[in-house]
Amino acid sequence: MPNNFLSHIIRFILLVILQVLVLNNILFFNIINPFVYIYFIILLPFELPSVIVVLLSFFIGLTVDFFSGTLAIHALASTIAGYARPFILKLFSPHDGYEKNSSPTIAYYDIEWWLKYALFITFIHHSVLFFVDSFHFNNFFFTIIKIILSSILTIIIMLLMQFFFHKHSKNL
Repeated sequence: MPNNFLSHIIRFILLVILQVLVLNNILFFNIINPFVYIYFIILLPFELPSVIVVLLSFFIGLTVDFFSGTLAIHALASTIAGYARPFILKLFSPHDGYEKNSSPTIAYYDIEWWLKYALFITFIHHSVLFFVDSFHFNNFFFTIIKIILSSILTIIIMLLMQFFFHKHSKNL
């Protein structure tokens, strides 16, 4: 458990650094901005209590807010994504349940399962983030396009991280 705990701390720090120093400065076509720090929330272990998931989600969002100079919009979006996570896991739960002491990675579950799971959390996070950021519904369709395109880019980056940083599996 201590090695696992340490790996989560390192992942937290690296994802915040990546988000704040690199990805916050990337904006494609004035629409698409990846927010891969939510990868931390997505990879939290299955058996972690929901309260801890929500607190960690809030903390990573607040950390990104602090270093980005935003007013708690990342904390709000991350907290809601962390709150929704157990419901999404239950929605996509395999009939024989999840493996003990595992995390939601392609190494344990197939790519189709992981994409559905990660896409739901990413879409929830990005929806809250972009609608709170715009603070009105005047540009509703523009915001929807931002949510969809940013979610796709975020998923692609997280999927690449899966392939580069996690054990490969026969499930691919």
